[in-house]
Amino acid sequence: MCSRACASRTDLVLPVEFVVFGKQLLSEGDQNGIDFCLSAAPATPVGNCFYRHLTHLLVNESEAAIMSGRDRDEVNQESLSTIAHEFLDRGMKNVVITLAAKGAFYANADGSAHYPTYNVIIKDTTGAGDTFTGACSSDYLRQKAKGTWDIRSAVVRANKAAAITIMNVGAQDGIPWSDEIDRFDAPHSEASI
Repeated sequence: MCSRACASRTDLVLPVEFVVFGKQLLSEGDQNGIDFCLSAAPATPVGNCFYRHLTHLLVNESEAAIMSGRDRDEVNQESLSTIAHEFLDRGMKNVVITLAAKGAFYANADGSAHYPTYNVIIKDTTGAGDTFTGACSSDYLRQKAKGTWDIRSAVVRANKAAAITIMNVGAQDGIPWSDEIDRFDAPHSEASI
């Protein structure tokens, strides 16, 4: 199974025992060059042996707090870089922390930065986080197929997708098609982190 896949995305909806049981799959996949993306929802602290097999970690602020062993109020503008780099030090290659109306913070070996969201009229925020994760993951696969990887580009595309989602009503109906993301243009929000 692992020799045919190029990437896998998982979350923590299953009990952590099942996810940790997947450590063998992660290890085998890692040995075969399969990239793994963890969307840590709902967040549960997992052992460091799990992290080193992850290519991508996508979390929101609350999940980042839980996964890093901090109180929620300790995740702020000043601590984002520290938290992201702690995850990188555990072996992950890319970390994205979503910040709701404030955009997203991303980090990897090439650097780190905050990318603001877009100033749009919000109708329904349902599904925005899942849309962000899906768009970021699919952009990684698109780039990987071309032999490239630019985390900023994936975060920009994911922010656009999430912005389109919140401009619509309903989780599934709000998820944009790829061509909608390509055409999207709006000013950035003034919200700071």
